[in-house]
Amino acid sequence: MNLHQPSEVNTSAIPVKSNLIVLTTIASAVFITASLLLAGISPSLRTCPTDERKELGVFCVADNSRISRGNSTFFPEINNIPRDKGIQAFQQGNYPEATKFFEQAKKANRYDPEVLIYYNNSLASQQGSPFTLAVVVSLDKNKTTPVEVLRGVAQAQDQFNRNKGLNRRLLEIVIANDSNKEKAKEVAQELTKDSSIIGVIGHNSSEATRLALPEYEKAKLALVSPTSASIFLNNPVFFRVVYSDESAGKKLAEYTYKNLQLRKAVVFGNPNSTYSNSIREIFTNQFEKLGGEVVRKPLIDLTASKFDPEKEVTNSVYDYKAEAALLFPDADTINKAIPIAKEITKINKTLKTQNPPKPELKMLGGGILYKGDILYKGDILANGRKNVEGLIIAVPWFGETLQTQPFAEKSARKWGGGISWRTAISFDATQALIKTLSNNATRDTVLRGLENVSLTASETSGYPLKFTPEREREGQSILLQIQQGQFTMIPND
Repeated sequence: MNLHQPSEVNTSAIPVKSNLIVLTTIASAVFITASLLLAGISPSLRTCPTDERKELGVFCVADNSRISRGNSTFFPEINNIPRDKGIQAFQQGNYPEATKFFEQAKKANRYDPEVLIYYNNSLASQQGSPFTLAVVVSLDKNKTTPVEVLRGVAQAQDQFNRNKGLNRRLLEIVIANDSNKEKAKEVAQELTKDSSIIGVIGHNSSEATRLALPEYEKAKLALVSPTSASIFLNNPVFFRVVYSDESAGKKLAEYTYKNLQLRKAVVFGNPNSTYSNSIREIFTNQFEKLGGEVVRKPLIDLTASKFDPEKEVTNSVYDYKAEAALLFPDADTINKAIPIAKEITKINKTLKTQNPPKPELKMLGGGILYKGDILYKGDILANGRKNVEGLIIAVPWFGETLQTQPFAEKSARKWGGGISWRTAISFDATQALIKTLSNNATRDTVLRGLENVSLTASETSGYPLKFTPEREREGQSILLQIQQGQFTMIPND
């Protein structure tokens, strides 16, 4: 994903508290700079690991910050001098100066949602009395998914602030990193302590959401989820904008049985995952209710130490007569999807050449397999395009329908390419919270307001938004299929 355009490293010194610290820091910087030059490494090209930040533009130090309004970056590996100067000004409370630098940072890298959020935050702080929401994503490993979410949130914030906000009060977005469940509870506790935060968007994974929800419930702080689809998530403060696994699981089961007319299926997933177990349970129950059979129940464990995709696919086809393979990895096991797809493609070639030819093993999966830029530069298709031909997945949104095209085209211009369902649904989640704002907005008014939210198609990414009494979004998943390397929509019956 080409998020960032390279620019130089910030070399301006940070404020320090004493002359001794100044001298020590400068001496260290000079020594490290000289060492780098002797090693043939330009300090301006050196980047920091994700858990460190750059000091004096030349060396990296530990950064334990997990929450930021604009006072630190979650993308230290990206060089952007104006952004770094904006962060420094924001730390000092100099919001006019921060706004100026973040505006320059936007021009240097117009596809970076963090920069756009920080620009709007500095405007909101400069204006005074901002409405404050938080977004929680996982930014420690693969940053594709969190960037997709941040884009949707940034786009909604930018639109609200461009329209002068509400009674000239602008929207501020706090970004938090939960490390995909490892720090979910801790981050939720920190956010609930901040009384200015009146609503939260997140978390990324269903497991992280499950761990964090009790903290939000205690604080009566609304959590609106754009990505956590597990049916096991249920809480009075939890509102789901993405369709639940109930929708996706049933849709896949019915299509497999009725349309593909297949009777035996095998499931691949993570038995320790809230998401994998959720969609697996729905699919299995619905498929067997229709008359099908799931073999090797409950699933083939993707986390097994001796997991062998070739062996598992071969056994499923020849020993268990599986006709469909359901790929339900979670965020921790998604990289296992391509090896499985490769083996399925390989065995399908063999099945076709047998005498008589045997039907191929069909591949289906959940929305987690849809990565943001896969039609362009992304993960699943780019790394295994020929191996996923024919794959069918259930997703909550697709940018090539009549309803969604206006938003998809506008977003593509803003972010420099096609967007995923995560960007669209994150936009909707932010819009839902924005709809609850009022002059006297509190956590309580936001929580109660969400129950009655009603957004038209023109206010969302293309589909109207209302919540059921169970706080689920009204509507259902859609099916996509990869044909000639491109996703195409499968029409509803």
